[in-house]
Amino acid sequence: MSTSRFACLVVPDLPVAALCRVDPGLTGRALALTEGRGPQARVTAASATARRRGVVPGRMTAAQARMLSTDLVVQPRNDAAERAATMALADVAGSLASRVEIDADGTVYLDATGAAHLAAGEPGLATALVTRAARVDLTARAGIGASMTVARLAAWYGDGTIVVPTGDELGFLAPLPVASLAPPPDVAATFARWGVHRLGDLARLPAAEVVTRLGACGAALVRQARGEDARPLVPRPADPTIEETFALDEYPLDTLEPLLFVLRGLVERTVARLGLGGVGCTSVGLVLGLADGSRTTRTLPLAAPTRDVRTLLTCLRAVFESHPPHAAIARMTLTLVPAAVRPTQLGLFTPPGPTPERLAATLVRLGALCGADRVGTPVAVDTHCPGRALLAPFAPPTETSPAPDAGCRLAVRVLRPPQPLEVFLDRGEPAFVRGTGLGGRVIGAAGPWRVAAEWWTDAPIARDYYDLELSDGGLYRCFTEPRGWFVDGVYD
Repeated sequence: MSTSRFACLVVPDLPVAALCRVDPGLTGRALALTEGRGPQARVTAASATARRRGVVPGRMTAAQARMLSTDLVVQPRNDAAERAATMALADVAGSLASRVEIDADGTVYLDATGAAHLAAGEPGLATALVTRAARVDLTARAGIGASMTVARLAAWYGDGTIVVPTGDELGFLAPLPVASLAPPPDVAATFARWGVHRLGDLARLPAAEVVTRLGACGAALVRQARGEDARPLVPRPADPTIEETFALDEYPLDTLEPLLFVLRGLVERTVARLGLGGVGCTSVGLVLGLADGSRTTRTLPLAAPTRDVRTLLTCLRAVFESHPPHAAIARMTLTLVPAAVRPTQLGLFTPPGPTPERLAATLVRLGALCGADRVGTPVAVDTHCPGRALLAPFAPPTETSPAPDAGCRLAVRVLRPPQPLEVFLDRGEPAFVRGTGLGGRVIGAAGPWRVAAEWWTDAPIARDYYDLELSDGGLYRCFTEPRGWFVDGVYD
């Protein structure tokens, strides 16, 4: 046997578990899932409660299943929910190992070689996998062995968190039924005629003789009965985004409060998956499938990484209130982009700033009120024209700002755009000023300061700046140019 170790995570009745994960109200109920809709749709999966009442997946239609139980819930399979549940299970495995494979049936394998130290040995690793799966609302089973085949059978036929020690593989596999390998019906019938009912019996058969009679399929079953893999583990490509989908095909949403109720479930499930890696999200994407067949997209960048459910819901609410869709929503796909949460270094002489969660919510609300293109950080422009600035996306400072000087400084509140003024002159000097929200006799003046810039362009600037103290108690920064007088700042 190889010295490699593999772990396997499986969720019994994955289609049922995925639907209950999306709609917790279905948990514990008699539930049957069908391929398609209508009374003749074939039942392909059923909950444990439904099976106890006689529902047999693959052998009856929806109409036949309804006859067995009056309170049976029949729904079509939800491919999006199953895919999200499988990816959530892969996130659980990825939180403890770097090489993870997702099988077509939703089974997840991970390379456990060297990962046992993360959870106090292999038994602790199996327990940690099951515990973390419960955090994303999945009841999983884990098995660890020297091959993927042994790990999968240990997960299905063990006690839920079983470890098969190296060298004990054949002893563990021997009593298991041949049906545990899911052989084709004709091959299973041949094994039954040969009197081969256990994996131990199958492992003792000569592989060359089995190949002669049953072909490559029979030889592969013999190797699996011996705990051998037909291929190595194939890790999935790294995909950092986390996605959850909710379908509302039968009851599209056209009001805000029910929409937020559904969004809460989506956000909670995605945040739970974020928590597996101990990271937050720096961007939220929402794809809406509308009842009229169209699609619309909402993208929400956040000021700082977060995984606070309340903050994300507040931001999404502000987006919907400012830009509602033009039709009812029939499908939603929420995507989060993970990012490491930055620690905040507090200063001894500076007050603490707002938390990243409150800051993100405030910026989104400002964007909804004023427009996303009007919220950001001013950036200086390489120009001689005073007051010119550009707007860049806001990012919180990564370092603690230095303590301010103890001296008193005068601050000016810049007006954008500058407001026109009516100014009366006395021997060429401002004597009385009148404008919107201000006005009075000039009791103190400083200036002028000449600014001449951009003279080499088609829009040259020639201004004379004054600081004027008026009898209304205000101190203003004003300027005059060929167009007239303007005020562009108020001193505090």
